[in-house]
Amino acid sequence: MFELELKSPEELMIHDKDKNVAVNIAESTVNADLRVGTIRGAGEFEIGDTSISAKPLTDGGIMYRIVVEGVKIGLVGSTAKIEDLDELGPIDILGTSNAKFVSVIEPKAVVPMGNMDFADVKGTVKVEKKIKVKSASLPATLEIWKLD
Repeated sequence: MFELELKSPEELMIHDKDKNVAVNIAESTVNADLRVGTIRGAGEFEIGDTSISAKPLTDGGIMYRIVVEGVKIGLVGSTAKIEDLDELGPIDILGTSNAKFVSVIEPKAVVPMGNMDFADVKGTVKVEKKIKVKSASLPATLEIWKLD
């Protein structure tokens, strides 16, 4: 089990048993209090049991595919194009600032980020401070996890 929490509209915090990993989609950074400091840019990273694939976008910026306990999380900011999304592969949980990406990626859950207007996204809305996630407990139909 792990938890998801928004630290700011652009920064998702992932709390697992080993580490806290903060990914900021606006600044394209990953911070996990590592000795090497903040990770910037594209690449493949292992932080404890969390694997992160940071892919460059065609117009700048980075999108992230994060795997925690078998759950695939995609984080995509506003600079992404529809054609960039193929690089993510299947995603269980999508954190994004663009509601149009939801129908393309078809995740099980969406975490609205930035100033995303999710009114057009069809799904059940859950409002929580943090969400506890277990791979076996992912929703069967789309849920919107508004983290306040």
